[in-house]
Amino acid sequence: MIYQPPTSNRRKFLASTALGAGASILGLSNCEKKPEAAAGSSSSGGKKPFAGQTLRVFVYSGAWEKGFRENFVPKFEEQTGAKVVVDPGWWDSIPKLKASPPDKPAFDLVLTDATQGYPAIKEGLFQKIDLSKIPNKSKFAASALDNWVVKDGYGITFPDSVHTLGYNKTLVSAPPTNWGDLVKDEYKGKLGMYNSFYMSLYTFACAKAAADGAPGTAAKLINEKLQDVITFAKDHRDAVKLWWPTSTDMALNLSQKNCVLGNMHGTDMVPALKNDANLGAIVPKEDRAFVLLMWVVPTGTKVKDLAVEAIDMLLGEDIQAAFARAGGATAIPSVAAKIAEENKFWGQIYPSTAEGLAGVQYYPYDTYMKNWDDLVKVWDHEVLRKA
Repeated sequence: MIYQPPTSNRRKFLASTALGAGASILGLSNCEKKPEAAAGSSSSGGKKPFAGQTLRVFVYSGAWEKGFRENFVPKFEEQTGAKVVVDPGWWDSIPKLKASPPDKPAFDLVLTDATQGYPAIKEGLFQKIDLSKIPNKSKFAASALDNWVVKDGYGITFPDSVHTLGYNKTLVSAPPTNWGDLVKDEYKGKLGMYNSFYMSLYTFACAKAAADGAPGTAAKLINEKLQDVITFAKDHRDAVKLWWPTSTDMALNLSQKNCVLGNMHGTDMVPALKNDANLGAIVPKEDRAFVLLMWVVPTGTKVKDLAVEAIDMLLGEDIQAAFARAGGATAIPSVAAKIAEENKFWGQIYPSTAEGLAGVQYYPYDTYMKNWDDLVKVWDHEVLRKA
Protein backbone atom coordinates (compact mmCIF):
# COMPACT_ATOMS: atom_id res chain seq x y z
CA MET A 1 0.00 0.00 0.00
CA ILE A 2 1.30 3.46 -0.88
CA TYR A 3 1.57 5.64 2.20
CA GLN A 4 0.01 9.07 2.22
CA PRO A 5 0.93 11.62 4.87
CA PRO A 6 -1.85 12.32 7.40
CA THR A 7 -4.21 15.01 6.16
CA SER A 8 -3.43 17.35 9.03
CA ASN A 9 0.27 17.21 8.31
CA ARG A 10 -0.18 17.74 4.57
CA ARG A 11 -2.40 20.68 5.42
CA LYS A 12 0.27 22.13 7.70
CA PHE A 13 2.90 21.63 5.04
CA LEU A 14 0.91 23.31 2.29
CA ALA A 15 -0.58 26.12 4.30
CA SER A 16 2.79 27.17 5.66
CA THR A 17 4.82 27.15 2.46
CA ALA A 18 5.35 30.41 0.63
CA LEU A 19 2.16 29.70 -1.29
CA GLY A 20 0.13 29.40 1.89
CA ALA A 21 1.76 32.48 3.36
CA GLY A 22 0.36 34.60 0.55
CA ALA A 23 2.96 34.76 -2.21
CA SER A 24 1.43 34.87 -5.67
CA ILE A 25 2.94 32.29 -7.94
CA LEU A 26 1.73 34.01 -11.07
CA GLY A 27 1.97 37.61 -9.96
CA LEU A 28 -0.69 40.23 -9.43
CA SER A 29 -0.01 42.47 -12.39
CA ASN A 30 -0.44 41.91 -16.08
CA CYS A 31 2.65 41.41 -18.22
CA GLU A 32 2.93 43.65 -21.26
CA LYS A 33 4.55 41.00 -23.40
CA LYS A 34 2.16 39.14 -25.63
CA PRO A 35 2.06 35.44 -24.67
CA GLU A 36 3.86 33.00 -26.92
CA ALA A 37 1.72 31.01 -29.28
CA ALA A 38 1.11 27.60 -27.77
CA ALA A 39 1.81 24.51 -29.80
CA GLY A 40 -1.00 23.79 -32.24
CA SER A 41 -2.80 27.10 -31.69
CA SER A 42 -3.71 29.71 -34.25
CA SER A 43 -2.79 33.38 -33.94
CA SER A 44 -4.41 34.41 -37.21
CA GLY A 45 -7.87 34.89 -35.78
CA GLY A 46 -9.30 31.71 -37.30
CA LYS A 47 -11.04 28.87 -35.52
CA LYS A 48 -9.54 28.29 -32.10
CA PRO A 49 -8.01 24.81 -31.69
CA PHE A 50 -9.95 23.86 -28.53
CA ALA A 51 -13.16 25.85 -29.02
CA GLY A 52 -16.06 24.47 -27.01
CA GLN A 53 -13.92 22.50 -24.55
CA THR A 54 -13.73 23.14 -20.79
CA LEU A 55 -10.65 22.76 -18.63
CA ARG A 56 -11.20 22.26 -14.91
CA VAL A 57 -8.08 23.23 -12.99
CA PHE A 58 -7.21 22.73 -9.33
CA VAL A 59 -4.93 25.44 -7.91
CA TYR A 60 -4.10 26.59 -4.40
CA SER A 61 -6.48 29.10 -2.82
CA GLY A 62 -5.55 32.68 -2.10
CA ALA A 63 -2.80 34.38 -4.04
CA TRP A 64 -2.24 31.37 -6.30
CA GLU A 65 -5.86 31.46 -7.38
CA LYS A 66 -5.83 35.24 -7.85
CA GLY A 67 -2.69 35.23 -9.96
CA PHE A 68 -3.88 32.26 -11.99
CA ARG A 69 -7.19 33.94 -12.80
CA GLU A 70 -5.64 37.27 -13.69
CA ASN A 71 -2.58 36.18 -15.65
CA PHE A 72 -3.32 32.78 -17.12
CA VAL A 73 -7.06 32.28 -17.62
CA PRO A 74 -7.86 35.20 -20.00
CA LYS A 75 -4.79 34.55 -22.16
CA PHE A 76 -5.40 30.84 -22.37
CA GLU A 77 -9.09 31.24 -23.18
CA GLU A 78 -8.32 33.78 -25.88
CA GLN A 79 -5.63 31.62 -27.43
CA THR A 80 -7.43 28.28 -27.37
CA GLY A 81 -11.14 29.13 -27.43
CA ALA A 82 -11.63 26.85 -24.39
CA LYS A 83 -13.26 27.77 -21.10
CA VAL A 84 -11.27 27.48 -17.88
CA VAL A 85 -13.02 26.60 -14.62
CA VAL A 86 -10.78 27.25 -11.61
CA ASP A 87 -11.44 25.09 -8.54
CA PRO A 88 -9.26 26.39 -5.68
CA GLY A 89 -8.41 24.52 -2.50
CA TRP A 90 -5.50 23.24 -0.44
CA TRP A 91 -5.36 19.60 0.61
CA ASP A 92 -8.62 18.49 -1.00
CA SER A 93 -7.58 17.80 -4.61
CA ILE A 94 -6.61 14.16 -4.04
CA PRO A 95 -9.71 13.26 -1.98
CA LYS A 96 -11.91 14.83 -4.67
CA LEU A 97 -10.17 12.84 -7.40
CA LYS A 98 -10.60 9.62 -5.44
CA ALA A 99 -14.28 10.31 -4.90
CA SER A 100 -15.04 11.07 -8.56
CA PRO A 101 -15.93 8.46 -11.25
CA PRO A 102 -12.90 6.97 -13.06
CA ASP A 103 -14.07 8.31 -16.42
CA LYS A 104 -15.02 11.72 -15.06
CA PRO A 105 -12.33 13.03 -12.70
CA ALA A 106 -13.03 16.14 -10.67
CA PHE A 107 -10.25 18.02 -12.49
CA ASP A 108 -8.45 17.96 -15.83
CA LEU A 109 -5.26 19.62 -14.57
CA VAL A 110 -3.89 19.73 -11.04
CA LEU A 111 -1.25 21.77 -9.25
CA THR A 112 0.17 19.74 -6.38
CA ASP A 113 3.29 19.27 -4.31
CA ALA A 114 5.55 16.30 -3.69
CA THR A 115 3.89 15.21 -0.43
CA GLN A 116 0.54 14.71 -2.18
CA GLY A 117 1.61 14.18 -5.77
CA TYR A 118 4.13 11.40 -5.25
CA PRO A 119 1.72 8.92 -3.58
CA ALA A 120 -1.17 9.96 -5.86
CA ILE A 121 0.85 9.15 -8.98
CA LYS A 122 1.77 5.76 -7.57
CA GLU A 123 -1.89 5.08 -6.82
CA GLY A 124 -2.80 5.73 -10.47
CA LEU A 125 -4.63 9.04 -10.02
CA PHE A 126 -2.46 10.80 -12.61
CA GLN A 127 -1.56 9.65 -16.11
CA LYS A 128 1.50 9.83 -18.31
CA ILE A 129 1.54 12.61 -20.88
CA ASP A 130 3.47 13.30 -24.06
CA LEU A 131 6.14 15.73 -22.92
CA SER A 132 7.09 16.46 -26.53
CA LYS A 133 3.88 18.49 -26.69
CA ILE A 134 5.31 20.85 -24.05
CA PRO A 135 8.04 22.68 -26.00
CA ASN A 136 8.41 25.39 -23.37
CA LYS A 137 9.98 22.85 -21.03
CA SER A 138 13.14 23.10 -23.15
CA LYS A 139 13.65 26.61 -21.73
CA PHE A 140 13.83 25.27 -18.19
CA ALA A 141 17.12 24.43 -16.51
CA ALA A 142 17.57 20.67 -16.77
CA SER A 143 18.07 20.41 -13.00
CA ALA A 144 14.50 21.60 -12.34
CA LEU A 145 13.18 18.67 -14.39
CA ASP A 146 15.60 16.10 -12.98
CA ASN A 147 12.91 14.22 -11.10
CA TRP A 148 11.21 10.86 -11.55
CA VAL A 149 7.85 12.59 -12.15
CA VAL A 150 9.26 14.09 -15.34
CA LYS A 151 11.49 11.16 -16.29
CA ASP A 152 8.53 8.78 -16.11
CA GLY A 153 6.35 11.18 -18.11
CA TYR A 154 3.79 12.05 -15.43
CA GLY A 155 4.12 15.82 -15.47
CA ILE A 156 6.33 18.85 -15.04
CA THR A 157 8.11 19.70 -11.80
CA PHE A 158 9.23 23.23 -11.01
CA PRO A 159 10.88 25.06 -8.10
CA ASP A 160 8.96 27.20 -5.67
CA SER A 161 10.31 28.98 -2.58
CA VAL A 162 14.03 28.56 -1.88
CA HIS A 163 15.57 27.66 1.50
CA THR A 164 16.86 31.01 2.82
CA LEU A 165 18.90 32.20 5.82
CA GLY A 166 17.47 35.48 7.07
CA TYR A 167 18.97 37.70 9.76
CA ASN A 168 18.89 41.11 11.42
CA LYS A 169 22.00 43.04 10.41
CA THR A 170 22.10 45.00 13.67
CA LEU A 171 22.27 41.88 15.86
CA VAL A 172 24.98 39.78 14.23
CA SER A 173 28.68 40.19 14.97
CA ALA A 174 29.35 39.56 11.27
CA PRO A 175 27.06 38.70 8.33
CA PRO A 176 26.50 34.93 8.23
CA THR A 177 28.14 33.11 5.35
CA ASN A 178 26.79 29.56 5.63
CA TRP A 179 24.29 27.40 7.51
CA GLY A 180 26.91 26.44 10.08
CA ASP A 181 26.59 29.94 11.55
CA LEU A 182 23.24 28.92 13.02
CA VAL A 183 24.89 26.71 15.64
CA LYS A 184 27.55 29.17 16.77
CA ASP A 185 27.55 29.62 20.56
CA GLU A 186 26.87 33.35 20.24
CA TYR A 187 23.46 32.66 18.71
CA LYS A 188 22.27 29.97 21.11
CA GLY A 189 18.72 30.73 22.16
CA LYS A 190 18.38 33.39 19.46
CA LEU A 191 17.30 31.46 16.36
CA GLY A 192 13.99 31.48 14.52
CA MET A 193 13.16 28.16 12.84
CA TYR A 194 10.11 26.94 10.92
CA ASN A 195 8.03 24.56 13.01
CA SER A 196 7.61 22.03 10.17
CA PHE A 197 10.27 19.35 9.79
CA TYR A 198 10.43 19.26 5.99
CA MET A 199 12.32 22.54 6.05
CA SER A 200 13.92 22.78 9.49
CA LEU A 201 15.25 19.22 9.62
CA TYR A 202 16.92 20.04 6.33
CA THR A 203 18.27 23.25 7.93
CA PHE A 204 19.83 21.17 10.70
CA ALA A 205 21.30 18.86 8.06
CA CYS A 206 22.83 21.90 6.34
CA ALA A 207 24.28 23.09 9.65
CA LYS A 208 25.69 19.64 10.40
CA ALA A 209 27.23 19.37 6.94
CA ALA A 210 28.91 22.76 7.41
CA ALA A 211 30.07 21.88 10.93
CA ASP A 212 31.55 18.63 9.59
CA GLY A 213 33.46 20.58 6.95
CA ALA A 214 31.37 19.04 4.18
CA PRO A 215 28.95 21.71 2.89
CA GLY A 216 26.89 20.49 -0.02
CA THR A 217 26.11 17.12 1.56
CA ALA A 218 22.92 17.95 3.51
CA ALA A 219 20.62 15.93 1.25
CA LYS A 220 23.02 13.00 1.36
CA LEU A 221 23.03 13.14 5.15
CA ILE A 222 19.24 12.97 5.28
CA ASN A 223 19.09 10.20 2.68
CA GLU A 224 21.84 8.07 4.18
CA LYS A 225 22.23 9.12 7.83
CA LEU A 226 18.79 10.34 8.83
CA GLN A 227 19.15 9.33 12.48
CA ASP A 228 22.38 11.32 12.79
CA VAL A 229 20.59 14.42 11.53
CA ILE A 230 17.72 13.85 13.97
CA THR A 231 20.21 13.53 16.83
CA PHE A 232 21.91 16.75 15.70
CA ALA A 233 18.53 18.51 15.70
CA LYS A 234 17.80 17.30 19.25
CA ASP A 235 21.23 18.43 20.43
CA HIS A 236 20.77 21.92 19.02
CA ARG A 237 17.08 22.54 19.54
CA ASP A 238 17.89 24.78 22.54
CA ALA A 239 19.46 27.23 20.11
CA VAL A 240 15.94 27.99 18.89
CA LYS A 241 13.96 30.77 20.55
CA LEU A 242 11.09 30.93 18.06
CA TRP A 243 9.49 28.03 16.19
CA TRP A 244 7.64 30.16 13.67
CA PRO A 245 4.38 28.99 12.08
CA THR A 246 4.28 31.43 9.15
CA SER A 247 6.77 33.57 7.25
CA THR A 248 5.02 36.69 8.50
CA ASP A 249 5.81 35.68 12.09
CA MET A 250 9.47 35.17 11.29
CA ALA A 251 9.80 38.46 9.39
CA LEU A 252 8.16 40.39 12.25
CA ASN A 253 10.34 38.75 14.89
CA LEU A 254 13.48 39.53 12.93
CA SER A 255 12.40 43.15 12.47
CA GLN A 256 11.44 43.50 16.13
CA LYS A 257 14.75 41.95 17.23
CA ASN A 258 13.10 39.05 19.02
CA CYS A 259 15.41 36.66 17.20
CA VAL A 260 18.69 37.16 15.38
CA LEU A 261 18.69 34.78 12.45
CA GLY A 262 17.15 31.58 11.12
CA ASN A 263 15.57 29.86 8.14
CA MET A 264 12.97 31.55 5.96
CA HIS A 265 10.94 31.02 2.78
CA GLY A 266 12.70 32.85 -0.03
CA THR A 267 9.42 33.95 -1.58
CA ASP A 268 8.55 35.87 1.58
CA MET A 269 12.08 37.07 2.31
CA VAL A 270 12.10 39.17 -0.87
CA PRO A 271 9.41 41.64 0.33
CA ALA A 272 10.80 41.50 3.88
CA LEU A 273 14.17 42.78 2.62
CA LYS A 274 12.44 45.55 0.71
CA ASN A 275 10.38 46.61 3.72
CA ASP A 276 13.15 46.62 6.35
CA ALA A 277 16.69 47.78 5.54
CA ASN A 278 17.95 46.17 8.77
CA LEU A 279 17.23 42.70 7.42
CA GLY A 280 19.65 40.64 5.40
CA ALA A 281 19.55 37.25 3.74
CA ILE A 282 21.79 34.72 2.07
CA VAL A 283 21.14 31.53 0.15
CA PRO A 284 24.39 29.53 0.25
CA LYS A 285 24.83 27.76 -3.07
CA GLU A 286 25.89 24.67 -1.16
CA ASP A 287 22.78 22.74 -0.13
CA ARG A 288 20.40 25.20 -1.82
CA ALA A 289 16.97 23.56 -1.88
CA PHE A 290 13.55 24.45 -3.26
CA VAL A 291 9.97 23.44 -2.55
CA LEU A 292 8.85 21.13 -5.37
CA LEU A 293 5.54 21.76 -7.12
CA MET A 294 4.21 19.96 -10.18
CA TRP A 295 1.57 20.12 -12.89
CA VAL A 296 -0.09 16.75 -13.46
CA VAL A 297 -3.05 15.46 -15.49
CA PRO A 298 -5.65 13.20 -13.83
CA THR A 299 -6.37 9.78 -15.27
CA GLY A 300 -9.65 9.68 -17.18
CA THR A 301 -9.89 13.31 -18.30
CA LYS A 302 -11.49 13.74 -21.71
CA VAL A 303 -9.48 16.90 -22.48
CA LYS A 304 -5.95 15.60 -22.01
CA ASP A 305 -4.55 17.55 -24.98
CA LEU A 306 -6.07 20.77 -23.64
CA ALA A 307 -4.48 20.14 -20.23
CA VAL A 308 -1.09 19.60 -21.83
CA GLU A 309 -1.52 22.81 -23.82
CA ALA A 310 -2.18 24.63 -20.55
CA ILE A 311 1.01 23.27 -18.98
CA ASP A 312 2.98 24.54 -21.96
CA MET A 313 1.61 28.06 -21.56
CA LEU A 314 2.28 28.00 -17.82
CA LEU A 315 5.91 27.26 -18.62
CA GLY A 316 6.12 30.16 -21.07
CA GLU A 317 8.35 33.17 -20.45
CA ASP A 318 5.54 35.66 -19.81
CA ILE A 319 3.86 33.57 -17.10
CA GLN A 320 7.21 32.68 -15.58
CA ALA A 321 8.16 36.35 -15.47
CA ALA A 322 4.92 37.16 -13.64
CA PHE A 323 5.72 34.40 -11.15
CA ALA A 324 9.19 35.81 -10.51
CA ARG A 325 8.02 39.41 -10.22
CA ALA A 326 5.76 38.28 -7.38
CA GLY A 327 8.79 36.93 -5.50
CA GLY A 328 8.79 33.31 -6.64
CA ALA A 329 11.42 31.29 -8.43
CA THR A 330 11.77 30.60 -12.13
CA ALA A 331 13.86 27.92 -13.81
CA ILE A 332 14.24 29.81 -17.11
CA PRO A 333 17.71 31.47 -17.14
CA SER A 334 16.73 34.34 -19.45
CA VAL A 335 13.73 35.23 -17.28
CA ALA A 336 15.75 34.91 -14.07
CA ALA A 337 18.44 37.23 -15.41
CA LYS A 338 15.84 39.83 -16.36
CA ILE A 339 14.07 39.78 -12.99
CA ALA A 340 17.35 39.89 -11.09
CA GLU A 341 18.21 43.07 -13.00
CA GLU A 342 14.81 44.57 -12.20
CA ASN A 343 14.80 43.63 -8.52
CA LYS A 344 18.03 43.48 -6.53
CA PHE A 345 16.31 41.75 -3.62
CA TRP A 346 15.03 38.98 -5.89
CA GLY A 347 18.53 38.57 -7.32
CA GLN A 348 19.91 38.29 -3.80
CA ILE A 349 17.70 35.30 -3.07
CA TYR A 350 17.32 33.36 -6.32
CA PRO A 351 19.86 32.02 -8.83
CA SER A 352 19.74 34.12 -11.98
CA THR A 353 22.34 32.62 -14.28
CA ALA A 354 22.43 29.41 -16.28
CA GLU A 355 25.26 28.22 -14.05
CA GLY A 356 23.30 28.95 -10.88
CA LEU A 357 20.13 27.32 -12.16
CA ALA A 358 22.07 24.21 -13.13
CA GLY A 359 22.21 23.45 -9.41
CA VAL A 360 18.48 23.44 -8.63
CA GLN A 361 17.61 20.71 -6.15
CA TYR A 362 14.52 20.04 -4.08
CA TYR A 363 14.04 19.07 -0.46
CA PRO A 364 14.66 15.31 0.04
CA TYR A 365 11.02 14.35 -0.33
CA ASP A 366 11.60 10.69 -1.16
CA THR A 367 13.25 10.06 2.20
CA TYR A 368 10.62 12.14 3.96
CA MET A 369 7.81 10.10 2.43
CA LYS A 370 9.41 6.79 3.39
CA ASN A 371 9.78 7.90 7.02
CA TRP A 372 6.86 10.30 7.39
CA ASP A 373 5.14 8.77 10.45
CA ASP A 374 8.35 8.44 12.44
CA LEU A 375 9.55 11.90 11.47
CA VAL A 376 6.29 13.54 12.53
CA LYS A 377 6.39 11.78 15.89
CA VAL A 378 10.05 12.52 16.63
CA TRP A 379 9.84 16.10 15.42
CA ASP A 380 6.73 16.97 17.42
CA HIS A 381 7.63 15.12 20.60
CA GLU A 382 11.41 15.30 20.81
CA VAL A 383 12.46 18.41 18.91
CA LEU A 384 9.64 20.94 19.18
CA ARG A 385 8.65 19.86 22.70
CA LYS A 386 11.97 18.39 23.86
CA ALA A 387 10.43 15.26 25.41
